[in-house]
Order: sequence, then structure tokens, then C-alpha cells
Amino acid sequence: MTSYDSAPPNRFLGWTKRHPLISDTLLAFAMWVMSVAFVYVAAQNSDGALQFNNWTYLLVALGQSPIALRRVNLWAAVALLVVTTALAAFSPWPEIGAGGYPFLVLTYTAAAHLAPKRSLAASAVVWAAATVWILVEFQDWSGLVGMLAVNYAMALTSYFIGWVVRSRKLRLIELSERASVAEATQEALASQAVGDERRRIARELHDVVAHHIAVIGVMAEGAKRTIDADPETAKGALDTIGDTSREALTQMRSLLTVLRTSEETETQPLPTLDSLRSLIAQTRDTGLPVTYTVRGDYFEIPYGVGLAVYRIVQEALTNIIKHAGYDAPAEVVLDYGSDRLTVVVVNQAPTPPVRRREQRPFGFQGGHGLIGMRERAQLYGGSLRNAELPDGGYRVEARFPRSGSDRPVEIARPTKEGL
Repeated sequence: MTSYDSAPPNRFLGWTKRHPLISDTLLAFAMWVMSVAFVYVAAQNSDGALQFNNWTYLLVALGQSPIALRRVNLWAAVALLVVTTALAAFSPWPEIGAGGYPFLVLTYTAAAHLAPKRSLAASAVVWAAATVWILVEFQDWSGLVGMLAVNYAMALTSYFIGWVVRSRKLRLIELSERASVAEATQEALASQAVGDERRRIARELHDVVAHHIAVIGVMAEGAKRTIDADPETAKGALDTIGDTSREALTQMRSLLTVLRTSEETETQPLPTLDSLRSLIAQTRDTGLPVTYTVRGDYFEIPYGVGLAVYRIVQEALTNIIKHAGYDAPAEVVLDYGSDRLTVVVVNQAPTPPVRRREQRPFGFQGGHGLIGMRERAQLYGGSLRNAELPDGGYRVEARFPRSGSDRPVEIARPTKEGL
């Protein structure tokens, strides 16, 4: 069954999502109450075909039990409905099929939670069982056609309502994703605007420093030349130097205050290679089955290389969750080789295979994540390789030389052809 991440509109619906078995059992109980009332009224007006006794309560409960499983395991609920329908049709207990509510509820559930082909298959099984029951129960052909027409009309109505609900949920998810993209774009534009403003301030800072240093240089040269012949003039020049230097410092402090960000004032350290275990644990908490293996003999690596390795693993795991889902087991391997440090992130193909349009191997959609990972590797003299595996999984491998420097090197911006 397909799950949706859209937020519920209220607390009650949120509770039903978190406790599907309990909430659907309560729904089955409500259907049971209506079905018992139906049997009671029908037994008073029948010729003895329906009986109302102490067993009626249990038989009606058995007939409504598939409703309790509708979101826990829909196919199990459909199988149970076929069994209870067969008992109602071919046993002396027709009360089991009283009301017929499970047929409508399961049809709605299939349409609301399954893809069209699977929902049509489930609905076909449900209403094939209902048709057999109707054919066995109603021997009068004059009323049989009308009964079938009414039941099929209700089936189509239930399926249509479920289909509308599913379409609305998918639309909400699409709109949510678009909003996320728009928000990310807005943040990028805002960051770009901030960066442009910072560059402008940096140019102003350069102009301020250059101007005042030039003034200080001129006045110092003048003071040196006149200090013996005209001490008063030299003293004035030195006073000007003092005033100019203080003014320059004041303006520099003002500009640097603007340049500082809130992040720069925080004292939290940046992640290192030792932070990988915490990252793996956090990823497991999100639901992705990921293993972490360290091979070879440990050796010290520069801080910048450790940060690059951490960011590459972080980006790769994020892309696995985003594009392959939580059903694609992943593995992270950190290998201390004789001449290099290698980190490998591999994810298996999701089971069952992901068919949602937005869930593709993470090297497929534009490659921006791969560009960033490759730049981080090349920044410290390393390299990065990525490839889609034959079984539908994906592999990212980054290598860093053991003798690598902590100083970043100049790299060329990769092109799309270089990916």
C-alpha cells in the first residue's frame, strides 16, 4: 500500500494514521452496530430465513472483521472477505454477510491507497465474491438484475470516491514538493543577494583601507622630511596620521560587523571523520537500513580531508533517501589503504523496485549533488567516481591520497560532459 507524507488536517486524523488497526477496528465496530440493527429488523419481517439470537452478534462481527485489516494489510482483508462471503452464501449463516459494508469499505480503501491497476484488481476480487453471493442468495430473476445494478452502482461510487481522495493526496504532495523547490530557490536567491552585498562591502573595505593607508603614508613621509626643520608641521602630520588610523579602524570595525554572520558567532565545531558514526546512526533513525564498515590500518588525515569525506557521505546518504527511498539498503565503507583513503557509499535497488517518477538513482536528476561531491574530492587532490549498478542500485567512490595536504588546491569547474 502506498503511504503519503502529507500532514493530516487535524489531530483526530493524525491519530488514525498513527494507529490504523485501532481506528479501523472502531470503524468495524460501528459497521457491526448497524449490521446487527439491520439483521434485527430483517428478522422481524422475514419468513425465517434470518434468525436473531445470541450467535447473531458473533456472526455479524465475523462478517465485519475485514474492515479492521483494511490499512494494516489490504490483501489479507480482501482474502478474509472472500472467505466470509463464501460462508454467508453456502452455509446456514447468512447473517455473516449482513449489511454488505465491507464490500464498499474495501473498494474505497483500494482506490484510495493503491495504484490504479492494483486497486482495480482488488476491487474486481471483492465484487466477484459479492456477485457470487447475490446469485446464490437471490433466486428470483426479476429482482436479481435490479440488485446487481444497485450493488455495482455503489461499487463504482465507492471506487470513484477513493480515486478522488488518492488524486487529491498526490496533488497535495506535488504542490508540497513544488513549494519546497520554490523555497529552496528563494533561499538560494537570498543567499546570492547576501553574497553580492558582502562582495560590495568587501570592495568598500578595500577602498577604505587603501585610502587611509595612502594618506598615512603621505603624512608619514612629510613628517619625516620636516621633523628637523619644522617640528610643529611634523607634529601636525603625526596628529593627522593618528586621526586617520583611528578613523580607518572605526570604519573597518563597522564593515566587518556587517560581514559577520550569526553562524560565525557560534562555537559548534565542524564535523570531522570521527563524526561519521553519528551521521550513520542519525540516518538509521530515519528508517534507512545502512551499515558502516572501517577497513585497514588507521592513519592521520588532514582536517580538511576529513570534512570532505563527511560531506560526501552525508550527500550520498541524503540522495539515497531522496531518490531511492527507505527500502534501498545502503552501505558505507571507509578503507585506509597503503597509499590512499577511500570512502564508498553503495545502495541496493529498492524492493520492490521504485516506480515513482521522483525516485530515481541520485545521479540522474541534474547531477548537482555529484558536482558538489566531486569538487570536494578534487579540492584536496582526490577523485570521485559514480556509477549505476546492474541491479538498479548506485555506487559512489571517493579517493584521497594519503599524503594529501590540508590546503585546498585550485580546481576547474566540471562541465556536464565531465560527469
